[in-house]
Amino acid sequence: MRVRALADKPRRLGARNDITNSTPPENDTLRGRSASAASLVFAAVLAFVAANFLLFGSSLYRPFLDPSSSVGSFELTVARLRQAGLDRRRDVLVLGDSRVLAGLDLPKADAAGGSLRFVSAAVPGTTPRCWAFLVRAIDPASDRFRAVVIPVDTYADDDSASGSEDGNNRMFDLRFIVFRVGFAEAFRVARTFSNVVTRLHVAIDLLLRGPELRDDVQEFIADPVERLKVVRAEWRAPQPIAQEPHLRVWTLAGLKVDFTHDRITFPASVPPNERIAIARQVLAPVAPSPSYGAYRREWLGWLIARYRETGTPVIFVRIPARPAHRTAPSGASGSLLEFARQGGARLIPQGPYLALERPELFADHDHLNGAGAERFSRHLGLDVARALDPDPDPVAPSDPVNRAPQPVAAAAPSAAAVPLPVAPATRTRAPAAIAIPTVAVLPWPQHGVLFQSYDFFLFFIAVLIAFYASPLRWRRTILLVASYAFYASWNQWYVLMLIALTATDFGVALAIERAPPASRRGLLALGIAANVAFLGFLKYANFATGTLAALLGLSGDPWLLSLIVPVGISFHTFQSISYLVDVYRKTIRAVRNPLDYALYIAFFPQLLAGPIVRAGRFFGELYGWQTPSREKVTLGVGEIIAGLLKKTVLADQFATVSDVYFGALGTPTHLGAPAAWSGALAFALQIYFDFSGYSDIAIGSARLLGFDFPENFHRPYLAWGFTEFWRRWHMTLSSWLRDYLYIPLGGNRGGLAATVRNIMLTMLIGGLWHGANWTFVAWGGYHGIFLSIERVCRNRFGSFRPTGLIRVAATLLTFLLVLFGWVLFRAGSFSDAWLVLGRMFAGGAGDGLLAPWTLVLAAIAFGIEVAQERGARIDWNALPRLGQIGALAGVLLALELLAVPSDATPFIYFKF
Repeated sequence: MRVRALADKPRRLGARNDITNSTPPENDTLRGRSASAASLVFAAVLAFVAANFLLFGSSLYRPFLDPSSSVGSFELTVARLRQAGLDRRRDVLVLGDSRVLAGLDLPKADAAGGSLRFVSAAVPGTTPRCWAFLVRAIDPASDRFRAVVIPVDTYADDDSASGSEDGNNRMFDLRFIVFRVGFAEAFRVARTFSNVVTRLHVAIDLLLRGPELRDDVQEFIADPVERLKVVRAEWRAPQPIAQEPHLRVWTLAGLKVDFTHDRITFPASVPPNERIAIARQVLAPVAPSPSYGAYRREWLGWLIARYRETGTPVIFVRIPARPAHRTAPSGASGSLLEFARQGGARLIPQGPYLALERPELFADHDHLNGAGAERFSRHLGLDVARALDPDPDPVAPSDPVNRAPQPVAAAAPSAAAVPLPVAPATRTRAPAAIAIPTVAVLPWPQHGVLFQSYDFFLFFIAVLIAFYASPLRWRRTILLVASYAFYASWNQWYVLMLIALTATDFGVALAIERAPPASRRGLLALGIAANVAFLGFLKYANFATGTLAALLGLSGDPWLLSLIVPVGISFHTFQSISYLVDVYRKTIRAVRNPLDYALYIAFFPQLLAGPIVRAGRFFGELYGWQTPSREKVTLGVGEIIAGLLKKTVLADQFATVSDVYFGALGTPTHLGAPAAWSGALAFALQIYFDFSGYSDIAIGSARLLGFDFPENFHRPYLAWGFTEFWRRWHMTLSSWLRDYLYIPLGGNRGGLAATVRNIMLTMLIGGLWHGANWTFVAWGGYHGIFLSIERVCRNRFGSFRPTGLIRVAATLLTFLLVLFGWVLFRAGSFSDAWLVLGRMFAGGAGDGLLAPWTLVLAAIAFGIEVAQERGARIDWNALPRLGQIGALAGVLLALELLAVPSDATPFIYFKF
C-alpha cells in the first residue's frame, strides 16, 4: 500500500482542518445509534447481574458446593458450629488453619483442660481475615463460648509468620468468605487491601461472587453426578460438634540443622519439594514486618474488640511453627503485646511450645505429627484452663518439657497469662459490618496490564473517553501518552529503551530518504544493524554465550549476563525494520513528525504481541483517520469478546494441563501415551486460542479507536498442508518473513535448490525469532522441511487443492504433523521433546489429563470454525432484541464462570 500522496499532504489525525466531515443529520444518526447500542449493553449487563444474583446472591448454588473446596470447607464448618449445642460455661472455641487441624488432638486437650471442652473451627488455608467472618457467622452475639483461642506462629510482628508476605493483599481469603461478606460491605472489605487495583478486583469479586466460585463451578460442570453424590453424603449428614482429628503419622526424625554453615541433613524419606520448604522455613533469617503488624491490628483487633463487649476472653497461644529455629524467638512484641497491655487479650507463655519445635515431633515443614499434636494439645488444655481459672485442678500432662511459664515481656505481669478485664454484664450485639479504614496507595502495577484483566478495560475505557472527548489535534498525543503509560506498567525502563529505538529509526529513515543513491544501502544496513543489535544483545546474548561455552566444553556459562528483556521486543523491532526497508524501497516516504513515528512503534493494542502492522498501512489510517462506523464498532466489540472467550475460557484451561504435564517430565507422574497426547494436544490448543485471542482483542481495540489492523489468524488448524498453514497462522509474521527475508534472499528466482535453501533459511531464522533456544530453531527447520517438500511436489506435479474426503484426510495429517512440531516448540530441551514423542507412541496405557468438559468446549469452538470455513455467518443485526441481550448476558456469564483468574496465565507470546 502506497501512502506517498497521503504523506505529502496528510489529512492528519489532529490537523486543524480535520475537525469534522459529518453533517448535523449524520451526527444525530450516529448519536442515535450510539444510544441504541448503549441501551443494549446496559440491558445485557442488567440481565447478567440478575442471573448472577439468582445463582450466587441467593441460596440456590450453596447446597451444591464441594465440601472439600475452600468455600465449601468454610461453609461446612459454619453449618457444623451453628447446629452445635454449645455450653458457654465450658466450650472453648479454637480458631486456626491446617496446622491447628493437624496439631489439635481434641480428646487430649479436653482431658488436660479439666471441665473445659475444646471446639475446633480450624479450616485449612484460612487467616485472621477469614476468622473474623467465621466468628461472626457462628457466634453473632459473641456469647456462645467460654473463651476463644487463637493459635499464632509468632508473638512478634515479623516475617516468620505464615502469610506475612502478602498480609492484607491475600486475595485467596475471598475464596473462603465469599458468601459471608454482605453486598453492602464489599467495598469496606476491599478498602482493607493496600493496592488500589487489588481493591477494585476485590470489590467486583465480592459483589458478583462468581469470580471467586469459578473453580467450584467448573468442577461441578466437569462431573455433576459425582458432585451430587458428595453433596448428598457430606451436607445432608448430621454434623458433629467436634471435628474428626487429622493427625499426621510422618516424622522428620533424623533431620539435623547446622546453622553455622546453613546446612541441613535430611532423612531419606523427605521428598525434594518438602526439603525446599523446610530449608526456606528453617534457614531464612527473621525480619520485622510492619505490614503484618498492621494486618493483625485490623483483623485480630476486630475480634478482640468484638468479644471485649461480652467479656469473653481471647487467648493467644504460640503454635509450634517449624522443626528447628536458628535463634530462640524473642518475647511478645508489636501488635500482640499492645492487645495484652490494652486489656484486650491474654498471652500464654510460649516457652513450652517452643520446646516442641523438634524434628521428631513434625510431619513436614510446619505441621506437627501425632506425637507432637498430643503434647501440644495437653499443653493447650492445661494452659487455657489456668488462664481461665487462677486455681484450676486439671489433669496435668506428663510431658517433661512442660516447664514453668515465662513472662510475655518485661512490662507485662509474670502470671501465667495477661488478664482481660471483664466487661459489664450488659451485652450488646456486635455490629453487622466490618469497617476498617486503611491508607490508599496507588503504585504502578507490578506485572503489567493484561488484556484479560479488569485493569486493561478500565484503562481502555478511560482512553476511549479521553480520545473521543478531546479535540482532534490532541488525539495523537493522547494515544501516545496512553501507549507509553501502558508499556511503563510492565517496567518503566522499557519506555526509555523504546524511545531510544524510536529516535534511531526516525533519524535513519530521514537520512535514507535524503541520501544519494550510493549511500542509501549503507544507511539501511546501519539502521537494520542497530535494530538487530538491540534485539540480539537483549534477547540472544546469553543464548550465544551458552552455545559457545557448550562448544568449548565448559561446565557453565562464564559470560552469563543478567539482562532486562523488554516485553514485545521482537514485534516492535520487526515493525522498525519493515519501516526502514519500505523507506529504502520508496514504498513510503519517511515520516516527518517524530510523534507520528513514536505512535506507530508504541501503539498499545499491538505493542506487546502484534499483529505486526506495516508502516504504510498504519500511517495511511492515521493520516486518513475517520470515526468508525456502527458496523466497525460492532465488529470491534465482537472481536474483543471473542478474544476474551478464546483466552480465558479456552486457552487458560488447556494451559493448566500442558504446564502440569511438561513441568513434570522428569518425574514418574503422568506416564503413558494418553497423558503424553493430552499434554501435546493441550499445548496445541493453548497456543492457538491464546495467541488468536490476544490478536482479536488487539485488533478489536484498535478498531474502536478507528484503526483497521490486518487479520492474524484464519482458522489455521483447518489447513490441508504446511504452506496453507502458514498462510493462516500468525499471518502478519508469515507475510513479514516472506517480504523482508525470503524474497531478499532470492525467493524462488534461482531454481528449485535455491528456493529450498531460502525456505529453510527463512524458517530457521523464524524459529530463532520465537526464542533463544535451539529447540525453536529445530522447530523452524521442521516446518521448513515440510514447506520444502510441498514446494518440490508442486514443481513436479503442479498445484493441487484437495476436496472432499481427501481434504479431510490432508487436514488431519497436517494437524498431526503440526502437533508433533509443537512438542519440540514447548519442550525445554531436545531430550524432553524426544521423551514426550516416545511416550506418545510407546508410552503404554495410562490416564488422560484433559477433562471431558474442556474437550466439549474445544469441540464447540472447532465446530464454529468449520461452519465459518464453509461460509456460515451470524448476522448480529438480524437477531431479535431479546436474543441480542441474552447472547451478551450469556457471554458475560461465561467469562465470569468459565475463565481462569486473570493473573493466572499471561499471554504466551509475551515471552517472544
